[in-house]
Amino acid sequence: MADDLIRFVTDGRHLPYGHRTGIFPSAYKARRENWLASGRHDELCDLLLWFSDNLPVPDRFAASRQHNGKHSGISWIRSSAADHMRRLRRIADLLDGVGVQVQELRTTRPGYILYEDEFQVVALPFKDTPR
Repeated sequence: MADDLIRFVTDGRHLPYGHRTGIFPSAYKARRENWLASGRHDELCDLLLWFSDNLPVPDRFAASRQHNGKHSGISWIRSSAADHMRRLRRIADLLDGVGVQVQELRTTRPGYILYEDEFQVVALPFKDTPR
C-alpha cells in the first residue's frame, strides 16, 4: 500500500466499537433533514450521487465471512483518489457550515485488510490505528 489512507470522521461514535463515525451518515442525514440552504442542499445531493456512481460498495466490512458478521471494518480513501478526496473535502465544508465538525485522519497502517479497490480500503483496525 503505497499511498496514505484518509478517513473523514465526525464526533459520533460507532457502537459497539467506539470508533468515530465516518462522514457519510452525517451527509445523508443533512440531506434527508434539509439542514442546508437550497443551493448547498442541491450541491450535497449532487456530491452524494457522484459517490453512489463512482465509489464501489465494499463487499466486506466484517472479519467474519458469515453474512451476519459484525461490521467492524473501517473505511479509508486512498490519498491518490484525487477526485474522491476533493469531493469529500467539499462535503466536510458543507457539513461544517451547519455545525458538524469533520476531522481528517491519516494512516499508512489501517489494520487487517478486509476489502480494497483502486479508491478505498476497508480494514479491521490495529490497536494503534487512528479512529
